[in-house]
This record gives sequence, C-alpha cells and structure tokens, in this order.
Amino acid sequence: MEIKEMPIEEKYNKLMDMFSYSYLIDHALLKELGAEDKFLESYLEFQKKMMPSFFGGIFKVMKTISPGKAFKQATDQFVNMMQIMIPLSNIELTRVSDREATLRVKNCPYLKKMRDLIKKAGLDLDPRFMCEIDAKMNPKISKEFGIDMTVELEEDGCQYTAKLK
Repeated sequence: MEIKEMPIEEKYNKLMDMFSYSYLIDHALLKELGAEDKFLESYLEFQKKMMPSFFGGIFKVMKTISPGKAFKQATDQFVNMMQIMIPLSNIELTRVSDREATLRVKNCPYLKKMRDLIKKAGLDLDPRFMCEIDAKMNPKISKEFGIDMTVELEEDGCQYTAKLK
C-alpha cells in the first residue's frame, strides 16, 4: 500500500476535530473544577498580550491618523481570523459607516459540530458555552484598541456590532 499526501482540506478537517475535542475536554474539566471564571481571566490577559500581533502594532498609530482606514483594517482582520473556524459563506459583514460595522454568523457550522460532539460524547455541556466565552471576551479585547463591541447570541450563530470610539 502506497501512502499518499493527505489533501489540505482533509488535514484542516482533522485538525479542527482535534481542536474541538480538546476544547470540549478542557471546558468540561473547567466546569467540573469550578474554574471557568479563572480561565476567562487568564484567557483575557493572554489575548491582550497577543492582540498587537493579530492587528499589527501600527493599529493605534493608524487610528490617530486615519481612523476609518484603521477600523476597516481591524474589521477585515477580525473576519479573516473568524475564517479559521467558520467559512466566509456563513459570515455576513455590513459596514454601517467607516467607524461602525455589524458582523453576523449564520448557521454556524462550528456550533453545529460542537452540538454533535457533545451529544456523541455524552457531556453535560451547553454547546453555546463557546459562544458565551466569545461574547464575554471579544468586547473586552476590542476595548483595548478603542473599539466598542457588543455580541448578541442567536439560535444558530451570533451578531457582533463594533464601533470605533
């Protein structure tokens, strides 16, 4: 039998499955230990330190010189990062102005995947826990860059509204 190179899409799907399994196991353990709040604090501190590498260190300077362009860049980068787990076809971006945008995730395939995995594993978790984490974390992280963000959870997705201060 000849071993062939795994296609990139198959690699992505398998990596996404492995990530999802780890995420579920971690969350189930955090819930059991009563350490969910401590996790959120640690995660927020980590993200604050990492955000300059996601947005680029120039964002704060650019925001002063050209706020609309900086906000567009930040919004585009957020959409790009979301595509790690959610296909672009499930993301709807509406630019309300050069300082406000709404992003809606509809029929979230990652949420569907988590529902299926939780059911298969027999875990006592609400699959929306990951959405709730994002709804708590993203507004706090974006505030570090002068962007007010709200997140509304929906049945099969969510909606983000971001405004540059």
